[in-house]
Amino acid sequence: MMGCSNPHPHCQVWASSFLPDIAQREERSQRAYQNQHGEPLLMEYGRQELLRKERLVLTSEHWLVLVPFWAVWPFQTLLLPRRHVRRLPELTPAERDDLAFIMKKLLTKYDNLFETSFPYTMGWHGAPTGSEAEANWDHWQLHAHYYPPLLRSATVRKFMVGYEMLAQAQRDLTPEQMSSSCSGLSRVLVAVATALVSASSSCPQAWGPPGVQYGQPGRSMTLCCPGVTAGAPVSWFRDGETRLLQGPDSGLGHELVLALADSTDEGTYICRTLDGALGGMVTLQLGYPPARPIVSCRAADYENFSCTWSPSQVSGLPTRYLTSYRKKTVPGADGQRVSPSTGPWPCPQDPPGATRCVVHGAEFWSQYRINVTEVNPLGASTRLLDVSLQSILRPDPPQGLQVESVPGYPRRLRASWMYPASWPRQPHFLLKFRLQYRPVQHPAWSMVEPAGLEEVITDAVAGLPHAVRVSARDFLDAGTWSAWSPEAWGTPSTGPLPKEIPAGGKLYTQPEENPQADSPAPPRPSLLPDPRPLDHRDPLEQMAILASLGIFSFLGLVAGALALGLWLRLKPDGKEGSQKPGFLAPMIPVDKLPGAPSL
Repeated sequence: MMGCSNPHPHCQVWASSFLPDIAQREERSQRAYQNQHGEPLLMEYGRQELLRKERLVLTSEHWLVLVPFWAVWPFQTLLLPRRHVRRLPELTPAERDDLAFIMKKLLTKYDNLFETSFPYTMGWHGAPTGSEAEANWDHWQLHAHYYPPLLRSATVRKFMVGYEMLAQAQRDLTPEQMSSSCSGLSRVLVAVATALVSASSSCPQAWGPPGVQYGQPGRSMTLCCPGVTAGAPVSWFRDGETRLLQGPDSGLGHELVLALADSTDEGTYICRTLDGALGGMVTLQLGYPPARPIVSCRAADYENFSCTWSPSQVSGLPTRYLTSYRKKTVPGADGQRVSPSTGPWPCPQDPPGATRCVVHGAEFWSQYRINVTEVNPLGASTRLLDVSLQSILRPDPPQGLQVESVPGYPRRLRASWMYPASWPRQPHFLLKFRLQYRPVQHPAWSMVEPAGLEEVITDAVAGLPHAVRVSARDFLDAGTWSAWSPEAWGTPSTGPLPKEIPAGGKLYTQPEENPQADSPAPPRPSLLPDPRPLDHRDPLEQMAILASLGIFSFLGLVAGALALGLWLRLKPDGKEGSQKPGFLAPMIPVDKLPGAPSL
C-alpha cells in the first residue's frame, strides 16, 4: 500500500549533492524565522502546541508527537525533540532511549486505530551534512514526518485526486479530530509500550517493587547497581555470602552479567562501591513472557455482556490484564468514519483486578472487538476477539422452579418457574423454555418444550419421586440455551380424586400449605440406579386402548362385508346363454310392459 507491491517493512537512506524541493522549502522557512525572531521555528512551534494542547498526540521527557496544523494526510504526525537538536548523531543516550519509547507508543496507537498493521511512510529531516556540515545550521531543528494513507478503515485509504492534485490538498479530518482519535485510545497502549520498552532495556526496573529485576531462564541477564552512577565500578556479592562474584576491575562498571540464567541464579544480590560502602540490593526473579490469553464472552441479557479470560501459559511473574473494547463498523458504510461513538473504551474489570470485565449498554445488533492484553515485566501479548450479542447471548437459568403433585392423578406433576432475575422481560425479548424430568432412580431424561411458565407432566411414574429441571433461550433462537436450573423434586399424588368438580369440568385443588419452618425437610430420594424397567401401565389407559381396538374392529368388519357384497353382485356368470341383466338394468323388459308402443 505504501510504495511496494509486496508489503514489508523497509528503510532507505538518501544522499544527494543538492537539497530536494521539500527540504529546500523547510530550510528557507526555518532560516527566515531564525533571522527574524532569533530562535528556531520548530522550537517555538513545539512550545506553542504544548501550551494549547489541541493537537498533541504523545509527550515524553525528551520528545513530543503532534498533528501539524498544515497536515493533509488523515493521520499525519510530526515528531520533535524538546531541545534544540540539528542532527540524529547529536542525541544523548537518554534521548535515544526515550525516542525508542515514544516511537513504540505512537506505532502501537496507529496499529490499534483500525486493528491492523498500520501502513505509513516516515522520514527524518536533519540539517544538511557533507561539504555543508560546517556551515551555520542553528536555524534547523531535527524532526520526523509520519504519512499514513489510511482514511476510514483498514481497507479504505485516501487518494489525492481532482481538486487536490490540480489546486489544493483537502483534509478529510481536521488536525484536532485526528489528535483526539489517537489520544483517546485506551491507556492500555501506553502500559503495553512501557512494558515492551522496559523488557528491551539492559536493566529493566520499570515494573513491580523497587529493587526487583526480572528475566527469562536460559537468557543472559544484566543486573544494575541501583545506588551508584552509571558506569561506576562496583563489587558484586550474593546476599549472605562473602564470595566475590564480580570485581570492580571487570570493566562492566555498575552492571553484573549473568550468562544463561537459571533457577539457581534467583535471589538477592548486593553491590558495593570501591570504599566498601553499600551501593544497593537487587533481587532477581525469573519467568516467561506472556502468551495470548484465552478469552470468552457471554451476554446474560440483550443490554450487557461480560468477558472472562485466563492465561494460556503460566509466566511465573507478576501479571496484569489490560482490557478495552470498541464497536465495529461495516466497511464502506457512512458510519465507518472515525468517531468517538465507536471507541475504543476501557472495559472495566469487575471487581478491579479480576479476570472479568463487563460492557454495559451494548447494542444488540452491533458487533464489538474485545482487546485483552496480558502484560508482565518481559512484554505484552494481545488477544482480539470479535463478538456480537446475538451469538453470545446465553440467559441465566430460570429461577424458582417448583414441582407439585396433582391430587387424584397418580401420573401427573405440575412444574412452574420464573424468568431469571437478570433478564429484563419485555414484549420484544421473551424467553422460551425446555423441561426435562425423570424418575430419580433412572438415568434417562424425558424432555418437553412448554408454552409458558408452567407445564403439567402427564406420564410420570406413579409412586416414584421425580427430578425436574428447566433451561431457557431467547424466543427467536438468538445465542444458545442457558445452563440447567438446579433440580427440583416431586412425587405424584396417591390420594383420591377431589370430590368437588366445579362447572367446566376442571378440577379444583387447594394449594398445598407451606411446611412449618421447624418441620424437618423431606428426605432426598435415593439416586441409586434401579434395575427394574419402568412400568408405564395404567388401568384407565388399558381400558381406553381396549375400547379403541373394539371400535376399530367393528368398523373393519362392516367395511369388509360391504366390499364382499358388492363384489358378488358384480361378478359375471360363467355359463353360456343369455346374460343376466346388468346391475342397473330393469328386471322386466320395456317391450313387455302394458301399453308399450310397437316400434
